[in-house]
Amino acid sequence: MTLTWDNIVDALGGESVWRKSFGRELLVGQISQGSWRASLGWGVIDHIMKTTTIEPMMIRLSSDPIAYPGTYISTRIDGGDIIHRNWRYGAMIEYLRSGATLVANRADRMHVGPARLREEFEYFADDPAWVNCYACWTTRSAFGRHADGHATVIFQAEGSKRWRIWEGSGPDARLVEEADMHAGDVWHIPRGWDHEATGTGPSLHWTFGVHVSTPEDLARTALDAWSNRAETDETRDDGGELDSLVTALASDVHRAREVRSAQSLERREGLSLPWSVEKVPYTGTRLRWAARFPPLVEIRDGLVSIESLGVRLTVDGRLAPWVNEWSAGRATLRGDAASIPLTDAEIDSALDSLVRAGLLLVEQAE
Repeated sequence: MTLTWDNIVDALGGESVWRKSFGRELLVGQISQGSWRASLGWGVIDHIMKTTTIEPMMIRLSSDPIAYPGTYISTRIDGGDIIHRNWRYGAMIEYLRSGATLVANRADRMHVGPARLREEFEYFADDPAWVNCYACWTTRSAFGRHADGHATVIFQAEGSKRWRIWEGSGPDARLVEEADMHAGDVWHIPRGWDHEATGTGPSLHWTFGVHVSTPEDLARTALDAWSNRAETDETRDDGGELDSLVTALASDVHRAREVRSAQSLERREGLSLPWSVEKVPYTGTRLRWAARFPPLVEIRDGLVSIESLGVRLTVDGRLAPWVNEWSAGRATLRGDAASIPLTDAEIDSALDSLVRAGLLLVEQAE
């Protein structure tokens, strides 16, 4: 079984716990079954190291003293332009042996495994997400105690690492966890909580970051401000002010979601060019949403209404099983249509309308 974001959410307590506690509480869990090594294991790092173009700051070594890129990356320049970069493997290995950590920022741009999980995370959270990976060979700590300005999900893919986590930040923060993460463990650390990771030997872990702005967060902020206001005889009321605030806030949140859906024109990676210029059979293809965030979907009277990328479109409601998969950040195979009670011609006609509207990406399946 391939690792999915649903597995991660289930390990952290399920969707109800996630919605209630994500961004506010430490969550810990373990992926007990399934294979994650194909998408997040040592082989992924090996693939990245062999194929990356080594763009600045995408792959780097973090160490003390500082490892300067020029000492472990060889660069060829012709006519003032960089035409080739390559690893100085001897220097790279020596740095790792002496305690450096290999950091791959935005690793989703370099391998399909973390890219797929990042996409599923974005669709689940409805917010931009990113993924970095950290590989080390020794017991050194490359970063020390620090806090991040975003919520983080950590997945230990290989080996183990010792973590210390504080609730809050600074000298008065309370230490709430000191334990080793082992392969298959997954944790969530809220934004602004201090943490420190120290190697216990060869280790590979991934961090998925997201800036979460849920309606619940907005409501809590507004209500906290309302309840903490300086209360005087003039500001007291019988609850009408609070009701008005909640009503206005709910309206603003809904309007913001609609505007974001219409204006979020950033597409996910992928291109269905052949289907844009000529009629090509969908045989052997993979299908997924083109938008980076989930569309607004409404199922009524046997029809599915879809609004995304500034476009509104209605298709046959019997496509709902696929629409649900796409809206979870997953892809479907055109050949796997057992759950769709339509003829092949009806399916292809619906796909045509979605592709022409720019809402669906169609890719050759591997």
